[in-house]
Amino acid sequence: MTYSAQADQFDYFEPSGLMRFSDSNGTPTFSAGDRIYLADSDHLSGADVATITGVGVITLPAGYYYLLEGSVSVGDTSGTSSGTLNREIYTRFYNETATAYVGTESYQNTIPANQSTDEGEVPLSRDETARCWIDATGGAVDVSWKVTTANYNFNESDAIYPNSAAPGELWVGYTRCLVWRFD
Repeated sequence: MTYSAQADQFDYFEPSGLMRFSDSNGTPTFSAGDRIYLADSDHLSGADVATITGVGVITLPAGYYYLLEGSVSVGDTSGTSSGTLNREIYTRFYNETATAYVGTESYQNTIPANQSTDEGEVPLSRDETARCWIDATGGAVDVSWKVTTANYNFNESDAIYPNSAAPGELWVGYTRCLVWRFD
């Protein structure tokens, strides 16, 4: 790690755009290999940061560097979750242009709050983030966000608990992907 004595280090890393994709309720399942579909987009800063297709492919325009951060929140509406521990899901970004997984993988353990054997498991694993850097200076890049491992049949996202189907789960989830653009 290097250190810079410069007082304002954001001179080097100030983003030229920031976009948020959210609302993954259109994702039919959250099984290994599935893309996470995000229906809503908000430009938080800048313009024309990225676009997303109906099948979950994010297009990053040429000429920039990008940092993508994705955090998924999933649940189960079947009512069978109350007896299942260690409901884990891993996600990671996939470079569709280069056909390879990129960046770091996220992990969530959606163990029901009333069944946790370790009180830290539930709140601390809810918001882990998949991250990747993409160099699109040489051309546009298509990226998707995929489930790499899921050991449970998750069937909903952006969930608010408690609900009648899963009465022990007390949390609110918000699946989102941030796209930071840098010159």
